Formats: sequence, C-alpha cells, structure tokens
Amino acid sequence: MIVIDNKYERHDPNIHEPILRCEGMVLNGQCPFNKAEGTNYCPMHGHNKSEIHIQNEIKRNYQLRRFKERIYALADSEQIKSLREEIGILRMCVEETINRCEDATDILMASHRISDLIIKIEKLVVSCDKLEGRMGLLLSKRAIIQLAGEFVQIISVHIDDPNVIESISEKMLESTRRIETIAEE
Repeated sequence: MIVIDNKYERHDPNIHEPILRCEGMVLNGQCPFNKAEGTNYCPMHGHNKSEIHIQNEIKRNYQLRRFKERIYALADSEQIKSLREEIGILRMCVEETINRCEDATDILMASHRISDLIIKIEKLVVSCDKLEGRMGLLLSKRAIIQLAGEFVQIISVHIDDPNVIESISEKMLESTRRIETIAEE
C-alpha cells in the first residue's frame, strides 16, 4: 500500500494540547485538524494566508518606501510650487486626444474626455494664477508701466538724443500693451 503524505493531522484531545487545534470552522463546529506550524489554521482553512499576508505587507512596505523617496525628491524641487508643467501635460493630453480623432464621430466619442481635460486645465490655470499671485511672481499693469519708465530713465543716462529716448519709450509702451492684450485673451 502507498502511503500519501497527509498534511491534515486530526486533533486528538488525548495527545494534543487544545491550543494546537485549527481555529477554522466547519459545519459541525470547530475544525477537527491541528494547526499548521506557525499559523492558527490547518491547510484546508488557509494556513498559508498569514504567509501571503506577510508577503503582501513586505511588498506594500517596499512600495511605500519607494513612493516616499519619490515624494521627498519632488518636495525638494525648486519648482514644487509651479503648476505650469502640469498644465502643459494636460494640454498635451487634449491635443493627443483630438489628434487621434479621425472624424466627427470620434470627436463625439472623445468629447467627454476632452471636456473633462479642459475643465482640469481651467482649474489648474486658476490655481496657478492664484499661487503665482501669492508668491509675488506676477506683476500688475501699474508695476509693468513703472518698470518700463525706470528702464527709460536708465537708458536716458547713457543716451543723449531725446528722439531715440522717445522712440525707446514708445516701443516699451507698445510691448506693454501687446502683453496686456495677450494676458486678457
């Protein structure tokens, strides 16, 4: 007769301690087999679940450590408070989504994704504007005009011809108006 290695050892209260009994439940009550070594359950009731749980825990901790390293690297970046790259990424996504459309039906099918991306871009632009305003990275119209006037004064120290100074001043005002028009769009 062939002897098969039996991983299920029946719990015998005369031989085994009560704490060795599997904690799993069957129709008649508690499982009649002994626990697998190092667990609270027999093989039938998932003795390896604790091992799987430990492996998952190790994997999750590794992933958390890896993500923490990436978060710290990003947090130390000088550009951390800039959303301009994210805006660019979203705009590229809109462009790529539209470029994949070959006809009106494709555009209609992608319209939800496109509108969702556009809403996200709008929110990011507003957030970026607020953030840059709070950080003092934006100049008001008055500050730009004052800065242009100061540049003209610096130039006038080195240039004696009033016509050249007037021409430079006009060009700076034109540039200011052109930038103002672009900003309003």
